Amino acid sequence: MDVYEPLGDTLQKRPVIILIHAGSFLPPSIAGAAFGRTPIGTRVDSGIVALCIEFARRGYVAISADHRVGWNPQATTPEARAQGIIQAVWRAVQDGRALVRFLRKDAATTNLFRIDPNRIVMGGSSSGAYVGLHVAYLNRPEELDNPKFKLPDGTPFVDTTAPGMDRGSGPNAFEGGSGNPGYPSTIQAVLNLGGAIGDTSFIQNEGIPVISLHGVQDPTTPYTSGVVVTAVGNYPIIEVFGSYALHQNLDLKGNLSALRPDYAADQPFPGLYPWQGAGFEPFGWYSTSTNADKARARRYVDTVLWFAAPRLFKVLGLPTVQMPAAPTLTEVVEVTTLVQGENEKLDFQVFPSPASSAQVAIRCAVPFTEVGLFTLEGHLVARQRLAPTAEYLWDLPAGLPAGLYLVRITTPRLTLYQRWSYQP
Repeated sequence: MDVYEPLGDTLQKRPVIILIHAGSFLPPSIAGAAFGRTPIGTRVDSGIVALCIEFARRGYVAISADHRVGWNPQATTPEARAQGIIQAVWRAVQDGRALVRFLRKDAATTNLFRIDPNRIVMGGSSSGAYVGLHVAYLNRPEELDNPKFKLPDGTPFVDTTAPGMDRGSGPNAFEGGSGNPGYPSTIQAVLNLGGAIGDTSFIQNEGIPVISLHGVQDPTTPYTSGVVVTAVGNYPIIEVFGSYALHQNLDLKGNLSALRPDYAADQPFPGLYPWQGAGFEPFGWYSTSTNADKARARRYVDTVLWFAAPRLFKVLGLPTVQMPAAPTLTEVVEVTTLVQGENEKLDFQVFPSPASSAQVAIRCAVPFTEVGLFTLEGHLVARQRLAPTAEYLWDLPAGLPAGLYLVRITTPRLTLYQRWSYQP
């Protein structure tokens, strides 16, 4: 694993986010050839590294982790392919649980990483997100006693009768045999970037919130539900449930309650952001032949942070948050973009301020597509999505209490904040 920490931070308990790369549970050389992108399938994948750096700048201990890989995507039958990938997922989930146990043991002993053992997030990109989702929600041996997870002769893909399957240790057990037994492997949230869950029956009322961003046109993992196909040869494998179906079921079981009321207005479900027009891992960039996509990919990194960071702040109950290069909230905001090497000074105005009526005029030098109103503590008050515009007259909710607020606008490249005073 590679660990990214806030520079100069002295806090003794810091939230931790574990991000796992994509790669279809295949060795990097095979995964890279299959996706036509090199490198892919390692803990130094570009998008994962970029996200780790940005989360560390926000006060997290960010970890880029890998796991055991290997299965045969060219097996001759769908059942054999399904067995192979389910066993590969199983091993990766064991590795994910082992990492959580390792971190909790460190917190209880040497405390090298100074993590908060009660604020652990796991997730990642595509297959890496599968790992986080199943660490969170695959908790009972009987969940695998399903015809979907058996060969035609009834042989289970994973032997749920093996010793230790009641969350004990050992190579075939839920916890795996990678050491540090006795420390919990539970996590508090999942960041799901284009992943899926093997079956919605896994979802019970565990109370573990999931925050998801998913390319609606992803050809490898369906946004709704469907049969996932191999990255090598496009052979059908097994039905999975992508982010839309996942959040629909999470919401029904009460697992998104931690996102309410602040993010109840998320559409189509709390904590879910569908990337319209995007496919697989739009926040990643790869070989020199595709480095022209780097600036575009960095904008998708910005979107992940814009959407995920405040929701993780909410569900983890963080007392404070560190923001990189936070601008002074004045009449003109000078902003350093997250696209490396570029600076933009934008004339972002909110007026009148103070205002005596719940109507605010917003103007910016570049078009924006969303406006939001927040308390100074970061709680969402109102939000409105727009057609691209450089000016907007916003009628705010009736009964808005007097006080100081933050007005946020979202442009194609940036998220900007401006302080606004309401004194009716």
